[in-house]
Formats: sequence, structure tokens, C-alpha cells
Amino acid sequence: MKYFNKLSKHIYCIKRNMSSFKLILWENSMFVNCLIPMGETKQKIMVTLPSPFNKLKTINMCRSPEDTIQVFVDRLVLKLSQSQRKVSEQEKLNTCWVFLLANGIKVPPTSKCYEIFEKIKENITLQIKDQTYKIIVNAPLIKEFKLGYPPYQGLMIYPYALDQGFNVSVMDTQYLWYRINSKDETEVGNKMTYTPTAEDVNCRLKLVCIPFNDEGQPGPKAEITSSAVLKNTIQLYPFEKRLKTKPLNSIRVVTYNLLAGEYTKTKEAKTVMYPYCPEKILASSYRHPLILRELQTYNGDIICLQEVDKHFFHRELCPILKKFKGMNGLFFKKNGRRNEGLSCFYSPEKFNLLEQFDISLNNPTTVELYCGPIVKDIMDDEIWKQGLEKKTVFQVLAFELISDKKQLFLVCNTHLISDPDGDFIRLFQALIELIIINKIKQNINKDYLGRNVSVIFCGDFNSTPESGVYDLATKLTLPEEHRTVKILNDLKNNLEFKMESAYNTDVLYSNYTKTFSGLLDYIYFTNQHLELIQVLSMPSHDDVIQHGGIPSLLFPSDHLALIADLKTK
Repeated sequence: MKYFNKLSKHIYCIKRNMSSFKLILWENSMFVNCLIPMGETKQKIMVTLPSPFNKLKTINMCRSPEDTIQVFVDRLVLKLSQSQRKVSEQEKLNTCWVFLLANGIKVPPTSKCYEIFEKIKENITLQIKDQTYKIIVNAPLIKEFKLGYPPYQGLMIYPYALDQGFNVSVMDTQYLWYRINSKDETEVGNKMTYTPTAEDVNCRLKLVCIPFNDEGQPGPKAEITSSAVLKNTIQLYPFEKRLKTKPLNSIRVVTYNLLAGEYTKTKEAKTVMYPYCPEKILASSYRHPLILRELQTYNGDIICLQEVDKHFFHRELCPILKKFKGMNGLFFKKNGRRNEGLSCFYSPEKFNLLEQFDISLNNPTTVELYCGPIVKDIMDDEIWKQGLEKKTVFQVLAFELISDKKQLFLVCNTHLISDPDGDFIRLFQALIELIIINKIKQNINKDYLGRNVSVIFCGDFNSTPESGVYDLATKLTLPEEHRTVKILNDLKNNLEFKMESAYNTDVLYSNYTKTFSGLLDYIYFTNQHLELIQVLSMPSHDDVIQHGGIPSLLFPSDHLALIADLKTK
């Protein structure tokens, strides 16, 4: 901390336009981060320093490690010149006034950037005219972060988009929350998240972040101020009324379709599917904190999620469930342009992750590895090949129970297509996925001899109990209209297990909107080595329809979570 205190004596405050975000850079310091930027495959050198000519501006630069120092300096001079106010020709910055020193010796212009910033790292300075800048390599740097807008009483608020920065450890960063009213500023919290109270209503909240990297090195602090906290009179949400004590030595399984943000922004969503839901309640800024409160409330050991926004997973779900529940998360994005997919969270205190299988059903080569040469026949069939042309993805994770290592689990997570006329495609996709599980189960049995291998198959199957998928999973039977189809029977005859459904089919719905209600979500499991202890009851119908349907002020998704407690035999 001495290092931090010394540098923080002189700081520059950089405020983004149209935002309350402030990055408080250290004076006479240039930050160099060597990393692979998100979404890229090659390493870059990211440079950040306060402009010596305009304290309101920051110089940002991205260079290749292979650039020579001369190229680096030339580009830096150009950036610096752009930040200068109007000056005479004589005062314009010249490249001969800008150079690097390593251990007090001028760096040769032919040296490569990686030779200086990645190998030497320390005792490097930048000279700009008569000003000396200490170069700090790989210190954590917050480039931007955001808070939910607006914040609500009783719903936690937290920073997200910290991944836009460099080398920031979200877990190790220090967080300080302040309540701001017309008179003063009061510290109210020091954790990653803060839940506004009645005292915070109509006040703004300020968050100050002091970032640290994985090595414990600090970086310049950043801060942001929220809008005024809105009043929320809901004391107990319906999902909190469902709670039951988790039995000792049980495994709590949760499956939940979160309703991806991209599906709430369409005209159809606002006028046809969810016309009863105000836009501010449909917004992710309201729904995401409520989802996080709900997931933490359930206290699951395995959580299978569908329609998970990519950014929501990386920026909010993963860090918060890790920080407060100790859970590890895995994400598998749908193919194509969709920015949502499947995710599975698990407790590393309860399970060891042995193997991970991410499978795209529209990759015939991958599917053939599990299903065999019949895939060629499927691709020649105009009807059934549709099931392998959809962008459906499928997660299979193999776990070992830490308390009893004889017990292994294949946790499977799916989201079948939602086409209203696609029952036959969903049936086929479910059959393909069961064959894949069957093959993986066979391989696990060979690789881990003498173990008990159980299957837990969760997800949004977009199939009501009478549509065929339920009977296929629980009875290994096909619907009457498909019982003579050779391809389906050839596949089905390879299945070696059937499953139970944790919830009875007398559950009326797990999805309730203006245009549809029905049971679409399931937790299936094999009962040879597993048995059901209990399920959490569904929310009351009065709560579901209180605002016309879901999502609503009370429910963050158009689906309801299913929660089952299992135990090994």
C-alpha cells in the first residue's frame, strides 16, 4: 500500500462525457498493460496516460508487441499533439522531445515493445519535454463501469462492465459505497454489492472502486454516481414464499429460463407477448438484480440456466454468484448472431468437475461422434434434418460428488427450439440429446469403473407433457404418429435409461404470458442411484396473474424456476 499511497498524492480526474464515471489517474504515470483484449486472439499493448497538455483528457493507445519503440513513440506523439490546445509551430510537440528510458538509459528506437514492457517491466520512464512519467506495467486499470439505472430500494446494486478494464480482479477490488443527499456524503457499504434501504430513497449512491490485480498490485481508483434510489414497497417476493429448508446431504437442482434481454426489446415482445409489463420493469436494469436475488435465495448446488445474455453472465452472474455463493459458472453461447446461451453453475465445495461437453446440434460432424453413421441418413431426410439445422446448443457436465466419490453425475442443460409448430423437431432434438447423453454415460462408465453414474437433465424443452418429449424421457415411447418412423426407432432403440420428472405433470405452467401458458420446463433424473426428497412448490396463481402475467414487478422472467432436492441412494 505504500506504493499506492505515494502515487495517489498526485492524480488526474478524467470524467467521461454524458456519464458520472470518473477515472482518477495518478499524475506523471503512464499505464502499460500487455494482454489479449476481449474478443481478440492476439496480444496487444494498451497504453493509458493523462494528457500533459489537457488535464481533462486521457491518451489511449493500442499497439502491437512487435512494434519498434520508434513506431511506438511516433504514434504517441501524434496522440499527444491531438490533445494540445492551439499552439504555435515552435511549441508543437516534436518526436525528439519524447523518448523512453530503461534503468536510466535511453531505449534504442529499434527495440521491440515487448522487449521493454514484457521483459524489463520495472524502472522504465517516459520523457515528454521536461516531464518524466513513471511507466507502470500491468497495474489494474478500470476503463469504465456502470451501475443499474435506476436503483430500487431492496434490490441490490452493483458495478458491471469492469471487464472493460485491464488486469482487474473483481474479487480483490475494494468497494466503498456512499449515500449522497443534499447535505452530506455517508459511507454505507464496503462490499461488491449494496442493497439500498428506505433511508436511501431519493438519495443518490456513489461507488468508489480501488482495483487490484491477481498479484495484489493496486491501480488508480474510479468512481461513479447513481441516479436517485426509487421506493420499492415489496417486502417479500413470491419466490421467497416458495422456500423450504434444504435437507442435509441433499443436492438442490435449479433450472430457470431467464428471458434474454434481446427478446424483450422487439415490437412483438412489447405489444403482443408482454403488453401488461411496463418498459421500465421489462428492462434488464430491473430484472437482473431481481434474478440475482432470486438465484441466491434458492441456495442451489447445481443451477442450469437458459437464455442467459453473454454480458450478463460474464459481468454480473459469474462474479456475484462466485463472490457470495462460491459457485463456478460455465457458459455456452448459441450459434449465430444470438448473444445468449446456456450456463451451468455448481458448488465446487460439493462437486469436482471431471469433464465438459459443449455440443452444437447443427454440427453434424460432432453429432455423428455420438450418434454414429445414422446422422448421414438424417441429413438426407427433408423432415428430420431440420432438427440438426437449428442453432440449438446443449451442455453436458460430468461431476464427482466430493463427499462420496463413488457418485458421478451427468448434468445436462438444454433449450429446445420455440417454434409453435415445431413439436416434431423438438421431439427429434430431445431424442438426439438423449442419445448423446447415453453415449457419454457409456464412456464415463468405462473411464471411471465401479462408479454410480446418474443423469440429471434440465432445461426449457418448450414442450408440454402431452407433446411427446415427456413420454420419450420418462417411458422411452414415441408419440403414436411417429411410432413407425424408422430413423426415430433406430435412435430410440439405443437408449439404455429412462428418467423421472421431479415435478408432476399436474403443474399447470412454468411459462405464463399474454399469448401462452403451459409447463415447458423440467428436471429429469435417473432413479437408479438418485431419489427425490422434495420440490419447491410453484408460486400462487394469484401472484402470477396479479399484473396480467409474467415478467412483472414480482417476477423477472416469463418462466418460473423449478427447484428439486435430490439425494443419492
